[in-house]
Amino acid sequence: MLGVFADGVPVGMAALRARDFPVVREVSTWSWLGLPHHGQGLGTAARVGLLSLAFDHLGARYARSEVFQDNHASQAISRRLGYEPDGISVDARGAQSLISDRLRLTRESWLQQDRPAVTVSGLARCLPLFGLPASD
Repeated sequence: MLGVFADGVPVGMAALRARDFPVVREVSTWSWLGLPHHGQGLGTAARVGLLSLAFDHLGARYARSEVFQDNHASQAISRRLGYEPDGISVDARGAQSLISDRLRLTRESWLQQDRPAVTVSGLARCLPLFGLPASD
């Protein structure tokens, strides 16, 4: 779980998760931003940071995300970053049952994109959390 900050103020959260990562090499991402911070590029920046960590530093082959069909902003970010449809899932939002789009991004698609540079520091100590050997 990572914090999303704007001018030093926490405005949301983002997470990168994986199961059996050393074998599967697939991550899933999610993020949440407070409503006053939508439309400022922060969601895109958070997702780019997570994907850079996954693909450029951990060696992921795939990234998945699930997006409520009525979350047009998140859908747009996913399309802009190269995610492709990968089915649906059914989720609960309160007492409602909603269909979410399941999306997948491949490493190949990620590597073909122009994107801002991302700096990752302190990774060596976190590698075991992904089932990878720690590096010096």
